Amino acid sequence: MHTIGMMFPIDLIFLNKEKRVIHVEEYVRPFRISKVSLKAVSVLELPPHTIYSTGTQVGDKIEITPFPVSG
Repeated sequence: MHTIGMMFPIDLIFLNKEKRVIHVEEYVRPFRISKVSLKAVSVLELPPHTIYSTGTQVGDKIEITPFPVSG
């Protein structure tokens, strides 16, 4: 995962196939490369300080639900 070409920092949450957090990186600045997590099947890119403000940590399970569409 990299932030090359980005203009602002982000938080990264690495998930395994069960959507469990296996690695987090907070406030990854632009033009950086994160650690490699070979067990990750997806990565959430979030606004900076999201991990801190939500208390997200390794071992947490993330619930991803569809956004309701009206109409």
